[in-house]
Amino acid sequence: MTTPPLEPHEIDALLRPDPRTVTADLLVLRDALQRMGNAFERLAAAVVDLQRLAAEAERLDRRSDAEVPRPPGLPPRVD
Repeated sequence: MTTPPLEPHEIDALLRPDPRTVTADLLVLRDALQRMGNAFERLAAAVVDLQRLAAEAERLDRRSDAEVPRPPGLPPRVD
């Protein structure tokens, strides 16, 4: 069983942009940017902690018998 080919106006109707698609894309982009912003904030906090620990380790390295204190718990997951 064959189907008749589409008329040009039917093809135009199928290919017409749908504003709902644009809105959905923008909402997905907004959510992705918010997640990325949160990840950058966590990364910045981790860098500050690492800088503090590196400075403290350098200070304690001058004393050969000193042990470097470890932060309590595990670091937060990034994913």
